[in-house]
Amino acid sequence: MLLIRYFVAAGLALLVTLALLLGMQRLIQSVNGEAAQLSGHQIADIWQSKRTIEEQRKTTKPDKPEEPERLPPPPPEMQLSTNTPVSSVSMAMPSAKGLDIGLGGAFSRDSDYIPVYVPQPDYPPRALRQGVEGYAVVEVIITTTGSVRNAKLLEEYPPNKDFGKYALKAAQKLKYKPRVIDGVAEEVPGVLYKFSFRISR
Repeated sequence: MLLIRYFVAAGLALLVTLALLLGMQRLIQSVNGEAAQLSGHQIADIWQSKRTIEEQRKTTKPDKPEEPERLPPPPPEMQLSTNTPVSSVSMAMPSAKGLDIGLGGAFSRDSDYIPVYVPQPDYPPRALRQGVEGYAVVEVIITTTGSVRNAKLLEEYPPNKDFGKYALKAAQKLKYKPRVIDGVAEEVPGVLYKFSFRISR
């Protein structure tokens, strides 16, 4: 029974295969025939008139320039006179009569004290570590040679941060041009100097 089914299936498969082959052959023949018929037709040429480049180019006319505005008339010429009267300029040397500029006179011999050297005080280490800024006011006596003596601390802020201690050390190195009265240098007591302590940022 099984053998009969096998032969029947094989026969049907053979018939289907033959039918497919014949159908494909007919299809190929029909396509070749239509292609041969189409190859006999020619495509008509499209005729265009010859045109030159100048015909394609669009010509543009420049805009008409605007009329220039009328310029104002030139200013009238001015005549400059360079004649200087002879008597208007005096070339004579100035007279020093009446001025006493000798060493024995009292003209510009007096002068007040002027700082010529101000040392930069050291920053107190404790205040620097804490980031504290402050100041100190010191009183000194300026001697006849321009140095200082008897430095005293008058004020420090904030207190107990050693600003006064380091300001006194710096004050000992202050240098001044001494005060001169009638050609003689004099001591100047009670001179105040303020040292400010700032942290550079």
